[in-house]
Amino acid sequence: MSEEAFRFAALRVPYERVNSALFPGIEVWVRRDDTLDPLISGNKAYKLLYNLLEAKAQGLDTVITCGGAWSNHIHATAAAGVRFGFKTVGIVRGWRPKELSAALQDAERLGMQLVFVKKSLYHRRWEEGFLKEVVGENYKSALFIPEGGSSWAGVKGAELLGGVIKESAPVNFDQVWVACGTGATFAGLVGGLHDIPVIGVEVLSAGDSIANSVDRWLAMSGESISGALYRTSVEEYLKGDLIGVEGAGLLSGGHCGGYAKCPKELSSFLYKVERDTGIPVEHVYIGKLLYALSLGARNGRILKGSKVLVVHSGGLQGRRGLM
Repeated sequence: MSEEAFRFAALRVPYERVNSALFPGIEVWVRRDDTLDPLISGNKAYKLLYNLLEAKAQGLDTVITCGGAWSNHIHATAAAGVRFGFKTVGIVRGWRPKELSAALQDAERLGMQLVFVKKSLYHRRWEEGFLKEVVGENYKSALFIPEGGSSWAGVKGAELLGGVIKESAPVNFDQVWVACGTGATFAGLVGGLHDIPVIGVEVLSAGDSIANSVDRWLAMSGESISGALYRTSVEEYLKGDLIGVEGAGLLSGGHCGGYAKCPKELSSFLYKVERDTGIPVEHVYIGKLLYALSLGARNGRILKGSKVLVVHSGGLQGRRGLM
Protein backbone atom coordinates (compact mmCIF):
# COMPACT_ATOMS: atom_id res chain seq x y z
CA MET A 1 0.00 0.00 0.00
CA SER A 2 1.40 3.38 -1.00
CA GLU A 3 0.11 6.77 -2.08
CA GLU A 4 1.80 6.31 -5.45
CA ALA A 5 0.11 2.98 -6.17
CA PHE A 6 -3.26 4.34 -5.10
CA ARG A 7 -2.89 7.42 -7.26
CA PHE A 8 -1.88 5.23 -10.22
CA ALA A 9 -5.16 3.31 -9.86
CA ALA A 10 -7.22 6.48 -9.35
CA LEU A 11 -5.89 8.04 -12.55
CA ARG A 12 -7.28 5.07 -14.48
CA VAL A 13 -10.84 5.32 -13.20
CA PRO A 14 -13.10 5.80 -16.25
CA TYR A 15 -15.41 8.71 -17.01
CA GLU A 16 -18.69 8.01 -18.77
CA ARG A 17 -20.80 10.57 -20.57
CA VAL A 18 -24.51 10.30 -19.80
CA ASN A 19 -27.01 10.47 -22.62
CA SER A 20 -30.43 10.77 -21.01
CA ALA A 21 -33.46 13.03 -21.22
CA LEU A 22 -33.33 13.12 -17.41
CA PHE A 23 -30.67 15.86 -17.65
CA PRO A 24 -31.86 18.25 -20.38
CA GLY A 25 -29.72 21.16 -21.50
CA ILE A 26 -26.50 20.09 -19.76
CA GLU A 27 -23.64 17.72 -20.51
CA VAL A 28 -23.31 15.18 -17.70
CA TRP A 29 -20.38 12.89 -17.04
CA VAL A 30 -19.96 10.32 -14.26
CA ARG A 31 -16.58 9.50 -12.79
CA ARG A 32 -16.88 5.79 -12.03
CA ASP A 33 -15.08 5.54 -8.69
CA ASP A 34 -17.39 2.63 -7.94
CA THR A 35 -15.03 0.64 -10.20
CA LEU A 36 -11.88 1.58 -8.29
CA ASP A 37 -11.94 -1.71 -6.33
CA PRO A 38 -14.49 -4.52 -5.88
CA LEU A 39 -14.78 -3.91 -2.11
CA ILE A 40 -12.95 -0.69 -1.25
CA SER A 41 -14.49 1.72 -3.73
CA GLY A 42 -15.82 5.22 -4.14
CA ASN A 43 -14.98 8.04 -1.76
CA LYS A 44 -14.51 5.57 1.11
CA ALA A 45 -11.28 4.35 -0.51
CA TYR A 46 -9.89 7.88 -0.71
CA LYS A 47 -10.87 8.66 2.88
CA LEU A 48 -9.22 5.47 4.14
CA LEU A 49 -5.91 5.97 2.30
CA TYR A 50 -4.12 8.41 4.60
CA ASN A 51 -5.69 6.93 7.72
CA LEU A 52 -4.19 3.53 6.94
CA LEU A 53 -0.84 5.03 5.98
CA GLU A 54 -0.82 6.83 9.34
CA ALA A 55 -1.63 3.61 11.21
CA LYS A 56 1.23 1.90 9.41
CA ALA A 57 3.62 4.77 10.15
CA GLN A 58 2.74 4.57 13.86
CA GLY A 59 3.21 0.80 13.93
CA LEU A 60 -0.42 0.22 14.91
CA ASP A 61 -2.01 -3.13 14.08
CA THR A 62 -5.68 -2.27 14.67
CA VAL A 63 -8.18 0.15 13.17
CA ILE A 64 -11.39 1.05 15.02
CA THR A 65 -14.33 2.81 13.38
CA CYS A 66 -18.08 3.14 13.79
CA GLY A 67 -21.31 3.30 11.83
CA GLY A 68 -24.78 1.91 11.29
CA ALA A 69 -26.02 -1.45 10.12
CA TRP A 70 -25.53 -0.63 6.42
CA SER A 71 -22.42 1.52 6.74
CA ASN A 72 -20.37 1.62 3.55
CA HIS A 73 -17.47 2.85 5.63
CA ILE A 74 -17.54 -0.13 8.01
CA HIS A 75 -17.80 -2.46 5.03
CA ALA A 76 -14.84 -0.84 3.26
CA THR A 77 -12.75 -0.67 6.44
CA ALA A 78 -13.24 -4.40 7.08
CA ALA A 79 -12.13 -5.17 3.53
CA ALA A 80 -9.13 -2.84 3.80
CA GLY A 81 -8.09 -4.52 7.04
CA VAL A 82 -7.87 -7.90 5.33
CA ARG A 83 -6.12 -6.43 2.28
CA PHE A 84 -3.45 -4.49 4.19
CA GLY A 85 -2.96 -6.55 7.33
CA PHE A 86 -4.87 -4.66 10.02
CA LYS A 87 -7.20 -6.03 12.66
CA THR A 88 -10.48 -4.11 12.54
CA VAL A 89 -13.16 -3.25 15.07
CA GLY A 90 -16.53 -1.80 14.11
CA ILE A 91 -18.63 -0.03 16.72
CA VAL A 92 -22.23 -0.34 15.57
CA ARG A 93 -25.17 1.78 16.66
CA GLY A 94 -27.91 -0.20 18.44
CA TRP A 95 -28.29 -3.68 19.86
CA ARG A 96 -27.16 -6.71 17.88
CA PRO A 97 -30.16 -8.04 15.92
CA LYS A 98 -31.01 -11.70 15.49
CA GLU A 99 -29.96 -11.41 11.85
CA LEU A 100 -27.22 -9.03 10.78
CA SER A 101 -27.54 -6.84 7.71
CA ALA A 102 -25.72 -8.16 4.65
CA ALA A 103 -23.11 -5.42 5.13
CA LEU A 104 -22.32 -6.49 8.69
CA GLN A 105 -22.33 -10.15 7.73
CA ASP A 106 -19.65 -9.30 5.17
CA ALA A 107 -17.71 -7.32 7.78
CA GLU A 108 -17.64 -10.26 10.19
CA ARG A 109 -16.64 -12.66 7.43
CA LEU A 110 -13.78 -10.28 6.63
CA GLY A 111 -12.60 -10.57 10.22
CA MET A 112 -13.98 -7.39 11.74
CA GLN A 113 -14.94 -7.56 15.42
CA LEU A 114 -18.36 -5.94 15.78
CA VAL A 115 -19.19 -4.17 19.03
CA PHE A 116 -22.83 -3.11 19.40
CA VAL A 117 -23.64 -0.19 21.71
CA LYS A 118 -26.90 1.39 22.75
CA LYS A 119 -27.83 4.54 20.86
CA SER A 120 -27.37 6.85 23.86
CA LEU A 121 -23.74 5.75 24.14
CA TYR A 122 -23.19 5.86 20.38
CA HIS A 123 -24.29 9.50 20.33
CA ARG A 124 -21.23 10.25 22.48
CA ARG A 125 -18.81 8.88 19.87
CA TRP A 126 -17.15 12.28 19.47
CA GLU A 127 -16.45 12.64 23.18
CA GLU A 128 -13.16 11.96 24.91
CA GLY A 129 -13.34 8.69 26.77
CA PHE A 130 -15.82 7.05 24.38
CA LEU A 131 -13.34 4.52 23.01
CA LYS A 132 -12.05 3.54 26.44
CA GLU A 133 -15.61 2.92 27.64
CA VAL A 134 -16.46 0.79 24.59
CA VAL A 135 -13.28 -1.21 23.88
CA GLY A 136 -11.20 -0.69 27.02
CA GLU A 137 -7.46 -0.06 27.02
CA ASN A 138 -7.11 -1.71 23.62
CA TYR A 139 -7.86 1.64 22.01
CA LYS A 140 -4.33 2.80 22.86
CA SER A 141 -2.81 0.46 20.28
CA ALA A 142 -5.36 1.30 17.59
CA LEU A 143 -6.11 4.10 15.15
CA PHE A 144 -9.63 5.47 15.43
CA ILE A 145 -11.30 6.57 12.20
CA PRO A 146 -14.51 8.55 12.83
CA GLU A 147 -17.84 7.58 11.29
CA GLY A 148 -17.77 7.78 7.51
CA GLY A 149 -14.02 8.41 7.49
CA SER A 150 -14.81 11.98 8.48
CA SER A 151 -11.39 13.17 9.67
CA TRP A 152 -8.59 15.42 8.49
CA ALA A 153 -6.91 12.39 6.90
CA GLY A 154 -10.20 11.65 5.13
CA VAL A 155 -10.37 15.21 3.82
CA LYS A 156 -6.81 14.93 2.49
CA GLY A 157 -7.77 11.75 0.66
CA ALA A 158 -10.67 13.54 -1.01
CA GLU A 159 -8.29 16.37 -1.89
CA LEU A 160 -6.15 13.81 -3.72
CA LEU A 161 -9.29 12.83 -5.66
CA GLY A 162 -9.77 16.45 -6.66
CA GLY A 163 -6.22 16.60 -7.97
CA VAL A 164 -6.71 13.37 -9.89
CA ILE A 165 -9.85 14.77 -11.51
CA LYS A 166 -8.02 17.89 -12.64
CA GLU A 167 -5.30 15.75 -14.19
CA SER A 168 -7.48 13.10 -15.83
CA ALA A 169 -10.73 14.91 -16.76
CA PRO A 170 -11.73 14.25 -20.38
CA VAL A 171 -13.25 17.75 -20.74
CA ASN A 172 -13.11 21.04 -18.88
CA PHE A 173 -15.91 20.75 -16.32
CA ASP A 174 -17.93 23.77 -15.21
CA GLN A 175 -19.12 22.09 -12.01
CA VAL A 176 -18.47 18.94 -9.98
CA TRP A 177 -21.38 17.44 -8.01
CA VAL A 178 -20.95 15.13 -5.03
CA ALA A 179 -23.21 13.57 -2.38
CA CYS A 180 -22.61 14.72 1.20
CA GLY A 181 -22.98 12.62 4.34
CA THR A 182 -20.42 14.35 6.55
CA GLY A 183 -18.94 16.97 4.22
CA ALA A 184 -15.39 15.52 4.29
CA THR A 185 -15.41 14.53 0.61
CA PHE A 186 -16.93 17.88 -0.36
CA ALA A 187 -14.28 19.84 1.57
CA GLY A 188 -11.47 17.78 0.11
CA LEU A 189 -12.75 18.23 -3.43
CA VAL A 190 -12.97 21.99 -2.93
CA GLY A 191 -9.33 21.93 -1.87
CA GLY A 192 -8.20 19.64 -4.66
CA LEU A 193 -10.15 21.23 -7.50
CA HIS A 194 -9.45 24.83 -6.50
CA ASP A 195 -11.02 26.83 -9.34
CA ILE A 196 -13.70 24.31 -10.36
CA PRO A 197 -16.98 24.89 -8.47
CA VAL A 198 -18.15 21.99 -6.30
CA ILE A 199 -21.83 21.43 -5.49
CA GLY A 200 -22.64 19.12 -2.60
CA VAL A 201 -26.07 17.56 -2.06
CA GLU A 202 -26.77 16.69 1.58
CA VAL A 203 -28.45 13.28 1.66
CA LEU A 204 -29.46 13.38 5.32
CA SER A 205 -31.08 15.92 7.60
CA ALA A 206 -28.06 17.27 9.47
CA GLY A 207 -28.91 20.87 10.34
CA ASP A 208 -25.79 23.02 10.12
CA SER A 209 -23.36 20.24 11.02
CA ILE A 210 -22.14 19.51 7.47
CA ALA A 211 -21.57 23.18 6.65
CA ASN A 212 -19.84 23.75 9.99
CA SER A 213 -17.54 20.80 9.35
CA VAL A 214 -16.77 22.07 5.86
CA ASP A 215 -15.93 25.52 7.21
CA ARG A 216 -13.60 23.98 9.81
CA TRP A 217 -11.77 21.76 7.34
CA LEU A 218 -11.36 24.50 4.76
CA ALA A 219 -9.94 26.76 7.46
CA MET A 220 -7.49 24.01 8.47
CA SER A 221 -6.34 23.58 4.88
CA GLY A 222 -6.08 27.30 4.23
CA GLU A 223 -8.41 26.97 1.27
CA SER A 224 -10.63 29.86 0.32
CA ILE A 225 -13.78 29.83 -1.76
CA SER A 226 -14.54 32.51 -4.31
CA GLY A 227 -17.22 34.27 -2.32
CA ALA A 228 -19.05 32.75 0.61
CA LEU A 229 -20.06 29.10 0.72
CA TYR A 230 -23.37 29.05 -1.13
CA ARG A 231 -26.02 27.39 1.05
CA THR A 232 -29.67 26.73 0.33
CA SER A 233 -32.13 23.85 0.23
CA VAL A 234 -32.92 21.81 -2.84
CA GLU A 235 -36.47 23.16 -2.67
CA GLU A 236 -35.34 26.79 -2.61
CA TYR A 237 -32.70 26.30 -5.27
CA LEU A 238 -35.38 25.05 -7.67
CA LYS A 239 -37.18 28.36 -7.19
CA GLY A 240 -34.16 30.64 -7.23
CA ASP A 241 -31.37 31.76 -9.49
CA LEU A 242 -29.07 29.60 -11.56
CA ILE A 243 -26.56 27.61 -9.56
CA GLY A 244 -23.52 29.79 -10.06
CA VAL A 245 -20.32 28.90 -11.83
CA GLU A 246 -18.14 30.33 -9.07
CA GLY A 247 -17.39 29.21 -5.54
CA ALA A 248 -18.95 26.16 -3.96
CA GLY A 249 -22.43 25.29 -2.77
CA LEU A 250 -24.20 22.97 -0.35
CA LEU A 251 -27.80 21.96 -1.04
CA SER A 252 -29.63 20.66 2.01
CA GLY A 253 -32.84 18.65 1.94
CA GLY A 254 -31.69 16.17 -0.68
CA HIS A 255 -32.61 13.17 1.46
CA CYS A 256 -35.99 12.41 -0.21
CA GLY A 257 -37.78 11.82 3.06
CA GLY A 258 -34.91 10.66 5.23
CA TYR A 259 -31.48 9.09 5.20
CA ALA A 260 -31.50 5.87 3.15
CA LYS A 261 -35.23 6.29 2.39
CA CYS A 262 -36.31 5.41 -1.12
CA PRO A 263 -39.80 6.67 -1.99
CA LYS A 264 -41.50 5.48 -5.18
CA GLU A 265 -40.55 8.58 -7.15
CA LEU A 266 -36.85 8.08 -6.37
CA SER A 267 -37.08 4.35 -7.09
CA SER A 268 -38.64 5.08 -10.48
CA PHE A 269 -35.95 7.66 -11.23
CA LEU A 270 -33.15 5.22 -10.37
CA TYR A 271 -34.65 2.62 -12.67
CA LYS A 272 -34.65 5.16 -15.50
CA VAL A 273 -31.02 6.15 -14.78
CA GLU A 274 -29.85 2.56 -15.01
CA ARG A 275 -32.01 1.92 -18.08
CA ASP A 276 -30.64 4.97 -19.90
CA THR A 277 -26.99 4.77 -18.86
CA GLY A 278 -26.18 1.24 -17.70
CA ILE A 279 -24.45 2.78 -14.68
CA PRO A 280 -25.36 1.04 -11.39
CA VAL A 281 -26.58 3.39 -8.68
CA GLU A 282 -27.81 3.06 -5.11
CA HIS A 283 -30.51 4.94 -3.21
CA VAL A 284 -28.53 6.44 -0.32
CA TYR A 285 -25.92 8.66 -1.96
CA ILE A 286 -25.36 8.68 -5.72
CA GLY A 287 -29.05 8.14 -6.51
CA LYS A 288 -30.16 11.18 -4.53
CA LEU A 289 -27.32 13.24 -5.96
CA LEU A 290 -28.40 12.43 -9.50
CA TYR A 291 -32.03 13.12 -8.60
CA ALA A 292 -31.19 16.62 -7.36
CA LEU A 293 -29.10 17.27 -10.47
CA SER A 294 -31.95 16.08 -12.68
CA LEU A 295 -34.40 18.41 -10.92
CA GLY A 296 -32.01 21.30 -11.44
CA ALA A 297 -31.58 20.53 -15.14
CA ARG A 298 -35.31 20.00 -15.76
CA ASN A 299 -36.15 23.26 -13.96
CA GLY A 300 -33.54 25.26 -15.87
CA ARG A 301 -31.50 26.10 -12.78
CA ILE A 302 -28.16 25.08 -14.25
CA LEU A 303 -26.66 27.19 -17.01
CA LYS A 304 -27.54 25.64 -20.36
CA GLY A 305 -24.62 23.84 -21.94
CA SER A 306 -22.76 23.40 -18.65
CA LYS A 307 -20.42 20.43 -18.43
CA VAL A 308 -21.15 18.75 -15.10
CA LEU A 309 -19.16 15.94 -13.50
CA VAL A 310 -20.88 13.62 -11.03
CA VAL A 311 -18.56 11.75 -8.67
CA HIS A 312 -19.83 8.19 -8.18
CA SER A 313 -19.35 7.47 -4.48
CA GLY A 314 -19.57 3.68 -4.75
CA GLY A 315 -21.46 2.04 -1.91
CA LEU A 316 -23.27 -0.32 -4.22
CA GLN A 317 -23.29 -2.99 -1.53
CA GLY A 318 -26.02 -0.88 0.10
CA ARG A 319 -28.44 -1.79 -2.71
CA ARG A 320 -29.04 -5.02 -0.80
CA GLY A 321 -30.85 -2.98 1.85
CA LEU A 322 -33.82 -2.63 -0.50
CA MET A 323 -34.21 -6.36 -1.02
